[in-house]
Amino acid sequence: MTKEWTHKMLVRRMANWLKNTKHNTVVMSELATRNGETPDVIGWIGGAASTLIECKVSRADFLADNKKWFRRDEESGMGDIRYIATPEGLLQPDEIPAGWGLLEAGKHYVREIQKPEQKQASKRNECVMLMSALRRLEISTAVFVRQEETQPVEGREREEGE
Repeated sequence: MTKEWTHKMLVRRMANWLKNTKHNTVVMSELATRNGETPDVIGWIGGAASTLIECKVSRADFLADNKKWFRRDEESGMGDIRYIATPEGLLQPDEIPAGWGLLEAGKHYVREIQKPEQKQASKRNECVMLMSALRRLEISTAVFVRQEETQPVEGREREEGE
């Protein structure tokens, strides 16, 4: 019997794959930011090399993805390496966008069906995502976070060190 995959289950599986199999040091999933692209899974490894994984559990979701602006303008998209991940047998390699890889998830495995090509990711958009994550965390005294101001506050005196 084939496992019925939900989007959330597939996202979790792919995040674990990036962390544990590909040894990415930072992995995030479904983090919405201001830049408009919300990758299902994105991870980074030494030298800021990034891997993006878009998870698709239906053909309709896969087809709708092609209409997004950051798919049409590849240099605006995130991920130096880009994959589509699906439950096994959902898509064929010839359906995958040029340069993208294809991952299939089975009950106990993730299989790389098609290898991706290196892309030119928007490091600016990736940095916006990482900054958004850091603002949400404040994990130690070594990370200082201050809410970004969209407009200057009139009458506010500058604090020492600003």
